[in-house]
Amino acid sequence: MALYAIIQSIIWGLVRHLAEDLSTSTLYFFRNFIGFLTVVPFISKQGLTVFKTNHFKLHLLRALAAFLGGLSIFYAVANAPLATVVAITFAAPIFASLFSIYIFGEAINKTKLISLVTGFIGVVIILRPNLDIETEGLVAAIVAAITTAIAFLTVKKLAHFDNAATVIAYPFLLILPLSMLLALLDWTQPKMADIPLLLIMGVGISAAQFCMVKAFSLADASAVLPFDFLRLLVATFVGSFFFNDIIDTWVVVGASLILASSLYIAKKGNKLPSGNYQEQDKVCE
Repeated sequence: MALYAIIQSIIWGLVRHLAEDLSTSTLYFFRNFIGFLTVVPFISKQGLTVFKTNHFKLHLLRALAAFLGGLSIFYAVANAPLATVVAITFAAPIFASLFSIYIFGEAINKTKLISLVTGFIGVVIILRPNLDIETEGLVAAIVAAITTAIAFLTVKKLAHFDNAATVIAYPFLLILPLSMLLALLDWTQPKMADIPLLLIMGVGISAAQFCMVKAFSLADASAVLPFDFLRLLVATFVGSFFFNDIIDTWVVVGASLILASSLYIAKKGNKLPSGNYQEQDKVCE
């Protein structure tokens, strides 16, 4: 989990650097193209049967949520302080917990209520000192957290019907054409010097996801989630050292509340997105 947090934050710094030359849609296309290459082994091993499902509409919803969430996080990273964007992404499990009340009819107990209130207070604290700056980037980060939560929940549902390979492969199959079309509408030609960095970006994100999946397969969410806070620390360092972002104490305070609320749910037994649920769809970051 520590490796996931460190690699992910460094890669977001790389995305921000590349965003100085390339449009968000161009960057996102390369991320999805390289991501698609990572599922080729599944397709070559299982053939087209990997796409066999009776719940295509649910896969489509998950893919659309992942597409919007991924595009939003790329835009947010390019247009807002890294630490602030990372802090807001901590709220995705909180939104997922809220939506599950309506989607799955889960009851609101004391634990969940305390967690939700604490988490949203954390979001408000993060946003309060930044309302007059980087508005579009901050809105994109919130959209990313919300759509990631929707993707979490659809994966939770799909995990009951389809195997893991199908759940992993479908979003890339559906997202890649969408991202290609969007990139064509706002294409910026990468320089030769950008190509190695784009490859590092794609491979780095995949490597980070592998580390995160491994973490949740070896330990409970309550044991590994505290290490996710390294994402904020590394993002703060990368943002301030390389991009002159101002270190904002409010962001650290707000992110601490959000993470604490997630840990509270995990330790009290209301499972956060984990296993197939969480490990699959952080890929939309």
